[in-house]
Amino acid sequence: MISIMVSTIEAFSEKTTKWSILEALLFAVISFLLGWIYDKAIYYKNKAELSESRLWKLLKYSPEPIIVYQNEKIVFANDKFEELVQFSSTQVIGNSIFQYVLQEYHPIVRKRLLEMCEVNPNLDRIELKIQIKHNQVLDVEVSSAPIIFNNKPAVEMFLRDVTKRNRLEDELRKNEELYRFITENTTDLISYLNPNGVYEYFSPSCSCMLDYKQEDLIGKNLFEYLHPEEVEKVTALLLEADSELDFASFTHRLKKNDGTYMWVETNARTIRENSRKLEGIVAVSRDITERLEKETRLNETNMMLRYLSNMDGLTGIPNRRYFDVKLKEEWNRTKRNSMPFSAIMIDIDYFKKYNDLNGHQAGDDCLRQIATALNETLKRSGDFAARYGGEEFVILLPETDEQGAAQVAELLSSNVKKLNIPYSVFETEPIVSISIGCATLTPDDKLKPEDLIKLADSRLYLAKDSRKNQLTFNQLTHLG
Repeated sequence: MISIMVSTIEAFSEKTTKWSILEALLFAVISFLLGWIYDKAIYYKNKAELSESRLWKLLKYSPEPIIVYQNEKIVFANDKFEELVQFSSTQVIGNSIFQYVLQEYHPIVRKRLLEMCEVNPNLDRIELKIQIKHNQVLDVEVSSAPIIFNNKPAVEMFLRDVTKRNRLEDELRKNEELYRFITENTTDLISYLNPNGVYEYFSPSCSCMLDYKQEDLIGKNLFEYLHPEEVEKVTALLLEADSELDFASFTHRLKKNDGTYMWVETNARTIRENSRKLEGIVAVSRDITERLEKETRLNETNMMLRYLSNMDGLTGIPNRRYFDVKLKEEWNRTKRNSMPFSAIMIDIDYFKKYNDLNGHQAGDDCLRQIATALNETLKRSGDFAARYGGEEFVILLPETDEQGAAQVAELLSSNVKKLNIPYSVFETEPIVSISIGCATLTPDDKLKPEDLIKLADSRLYLAKDSRKNQLTFNQLTHLG
């Protein structure tokens, strides 16, 4: 530029003519234009070098895996891409991208590469699968854009590993399909209630179980369908769920469309926000009406079997097995209360002869009549009569002293005589009678329940040996 200025000054220092002035001005303009072009060239050259440097740093230090594809080869791969495919850049550069993309995605990649050559290329992301080291397959999301790399057209590709995301989405989709299938095909009632007890979802099974359509129940409150007797219980559960209860299992009744009620067993679980505030309740209810009916019948059958196992089949009063259980129960109870405990042993007089004279059917009938008379003589709820075996019976009188036992024994003997059961041809004893042995003990640690029965039995044999139709009594506070 200095030389141009000097030349211009020299031109003006010579003899000035019209043409010399025009020549000088033309020379100055040309010189200025040449200088401006030169300066711009230097500027754009420096700018290009700066842009290429920035591009290089962006490619190299990007947090995302990046490759540059040029002339159908990978010409650049950053560190993140090496981590993704588990190959070094020296192993990758020079290879075709199709060595890593699975075969079924080749058409998509070719189409994308062709689009990069267009004036307005499609810059939308695409998803494809690539094969990395050890034949592992990854799902990747690819963004691409045309760039100039080393002064030549190229395609820049950003890759993002979405394998975990896709697996989670796939698992979520499968779970949603599974849950939808379960809820739509289960025979149980599946419902979702908000914290106020209003139904926001009901499974289609409500039409079979309750004879309601889904839309009939959604938006309605649970309490409209509860049996009145269960309102208080369910209200308490809802209040508890609002604060801390996470799971509950309970039985209750739900009203059907025809106004009748069915028994259901409900398992309910709360859904909470991160703040632990109640968001809703998921409930699964199962029809247990038939099961409860079966359980009721089974309980009744079991009670009947238990009754039959405890009863003497001939006389209809408790048998020896039930007597043994009752003896221990009453003994322990009276021992705790430090009360006297009495027992009465009874034997029918001359029963063998009665059988021989009248036959076994008459003997069985005689046993039944006497058992009924003995049982009906006892008035207190705790008193207990049982058939001890053969023609022997036993009476337990908890919290009864010797005087009270003697009164009961006399009454038993009198009531048997009132039956007026004849001995027929055996004229020395015109009617059936009984012999009685009584005993009273106050239970303590030195005595056993069997001691009371042995004592009463010994008293019975004394009565039988002395003379039939007798009553003998003995009281002991303990046995030595």
